[in-house]
Amino acid sequence: MARGRRRPVRRPPPRASGRRKSAGRPTGEAAATPEVPTEVQTVRQVALPETATIAEIAERSDVGTGEIIVQLLERNVLATINAAIDRDTARAVLAKLFVEVVDEVVELPDAPTDPSEEEERDQSTGDVVAGEPRPPVVTVMGHVDHGKTTLLDAIRKTQIAAGEPGGITQSIGAYQVSTDEGRITFIDTPGHEAFTAMRARGASATDVVIIVVAADDGVMPQTIEGIGHAKAAGVPMIVAVNKMDLASANPDRTFQQLTEHEVVVEAYGGNVVAVPLSAEQGDGIKELLEYINLTAQLEELRAPVDGLASAAVIETRLDRSQGPIANVIVTSGTLRTGDLISVGQVEGRVRALFDSNGERIKHAGPSTPVQVIGLEAIPLAGDELRVIQATKRRKRAERSSGRRGGGEQAMRLSLEQLSAQMTSGQLHQLSVVVKAGTDGAVAAVVKSLADVGDPRTRAVVVFEGVGIITESDVNLAAASGGVVVGFDVRVDPAARAEAARQGVDVRVYFTIYELIDEIDSALRGLLEPEEFEVVDGRLEIRGEFRSERSLQIVGGMVLSGRIYRDSDVRVMRAGEVIGTGRVSTVRRFADAVDEVREGFDCGLAIQTTTNIQLADVIEVFHTETRQP
Repeated sequence: MARGRRRPVRRPPPRASGRRKSAGRPTGEAAATPEVPTEVQTVRQVALPETATIAEIAERSDVGTGEIIVQLLERNVLATINAAIDRDTARAVLAKLFVEVVDEVVELPDAPTDPSEEEERDQSTGDVVAGEPRPPVVTVMGHVDHGKTTLLDAIRKTQIAAGEPGGITQSIGAYQVSTDEGRITFIDTPGHEAFTAMRARGASATDVVIIVVAADDGVMPQTIEGIGHAKAAGVPMIVAVNKMDLASANPDRTFQQLTEHEVVVEAYGGNVVAVPLSAEQGDGIKELLEYINLTAQLEELRAPVDGLASAAVIETRLDRSQGPIANVIVTSGTLRTGDLISVGQVEGRVRALFDSNGERIKHAGPSTPVQVIGLEAIPLAGDELRVIQATKRRKRAERSSGRRGGGEQAMRLSLEQLSAQMTSGQLHQLSVVVKAGTDGAVAAVVKSLADVGDPRTRAVVVFEGVGIITESDVNLAAASGGVVVGFDVRVDPAARAEAARQGVDVRVYFTIYELIDEIDSALRGLLEPEEFEVVDGRLEIRGEFRSERSLQIVGGMVLSGRIYRDSDVRVMRAGEVIGTGRVSTVRRFADAVDEVREGFDCGLAIQTTTNIQLADVIEVFHTETRQP
């Protein structure tokens, strides 16, 4: 058979039935089963890397994501639209869809061909030096309640901290302020330990890190984490010793603790700048800003202003009226209203830009934090936003169709995987649907849920997303026998009514501590009562009186505990269990009693088929049901 052509399939004639088709049906039948055009059956070639996501493969091969997932299912491979598969698997799957996979050859150009992409580099270091000077991007890190947000309040002369639930920053914010030396962009990161991943993203998009340490508390666990992120990012570090106005302030102890983590301040002969200040009183703020600007000048921060813009996505959220919103910091070029943009698999057009003060602007240059409105879906925080040309944009209908199919498949596969896990062993699981106000908060909640429970119980996140709790979330929780957990979001009235109808527990929290505590308590409650054997007493056989089929009359001395009537017993010989039975009667002399204590003789009527002998030990026990 010629390659690229499918041989027509011969179908057997239909079986005869009691009803004869009308003479006019052949035309209708021909219309119902049109001949497939040969162009559709022509083999196409597509170049793929060694591994690629299903969404990327679908885009390159012009094949629907649903078709690829179905082919994978036929090979017993469960995958979602964002799952990555190797090139050999993709080759086998696409062969069924008349697409030939070839190896992708990556060619490195000798020099940039686009004049806008030309970059001047230092001859000794190779660092990019082309472009205009840009403001520094500064990330503020430190332990909970050491004054990070209060420090930004003092710089911005606002009261951000007063509006945060529990006094803790719960989402990443980026702000730009003007100083005597120029503009500075600040990233304020949450202080709770559950947001470690969010702090890591903040460090990766920064030029200078400020480690805020309270002079009275000293170095704490999240101070150490912040130092680690700064070192991993390879950026300069400034230590802000806060709360110097307190009588308990001890900066020397703080400096000594910092040296234990290889952070040596200038006062101790090192090269790390330490600025004593009081964010509450406003003391030392001017000195801190001067050191930030001096560090930025030494770093010679520059970026191209012209050309297609790129930006780092700091945070994302879903607004009910404006749709998906991305908080970004422009890294190069100028982002303008009307630009076509792409973030991972999400595309869109910039409909509006807002600066850190909430003012609408038309464009944003390097190091400028802006809110971008116009994306067609919620992107992932930490991804890179890029301005794309119109010729590179995929067709909107194909993209939205692929997302719908992928989402339905992902939900169904999640339920199948959960079912398989629940039936594979003795693992107790609480199915959880997680919704939060921002992408970073979602990641933090999911990480927290992974840390609660024990080897016998755990929380399984069957779905996670950004935005309000909807009927779809309730239906998924009902199907998986789980609950819906919301963090800093509201519940749609229709979803609340559906939850009441289906008996689904929907809980909304505004502090992560409460969320973790309640889920942990719920996991403890999932443990089924366990049966424990309790040994009540032991008796040594010292007399054999009579045997009647399955009943033996014996006597003995209670060695320990008590012997009870109507108790289960084990017959032990030389330390080994040789049989079991049940005490039907206990006698003390001629009287029937309910129990006999340690050190007393008694007679027993034991229902058992075991031949009890002298010196055997009768162990009386019962079972109790206890909550682990």
